[in-house]
Amino acid sequence: MTEPQIICIGCPLGCSVTLKIDEKGNIETLTGNQCQEGRMYVVAEFQSPVRIFTSTVLTEKGMGLLPVRTDKPIHKGQFKELMRVTAKLRVSSPCEPGQILVHNVLGTGANLIVSGSI
Repeated sequence: MTEPQIICIGCPLGCSVTLKIDEKGNIETLTGNQCQEGRMYVVAEFQSPVRIFTSTVLTEKGMGLLPVRTDKPIHKGQFKELMRVTAKLRVSSPCEPGQILVHNVLGTGANLIVSGSI
């Protein structure tokens, strides 16, 4: 049985939550959270951690780097593959914040959008 700890970011308290995981990888118990929101956050973080992906892409004609991000969280396990996608992108101006560069990137349902301007 393992006992990983996750710091909850569901509210300003930042509870240190301990999970007891059985041999099959299921959560047996969860202790240390001070609210129900914390419990839901830690369970979701343990089962399927997601984040907003942020990076930069090259611009054509040496205009520098353009900041980009996904418009919704994607599974952390897909970040390496998404880095490969962004490494191949080249964008030209004009680019405005919120502009979609790649629709439904990697089939995640999230779009890769511009988060800065050139």
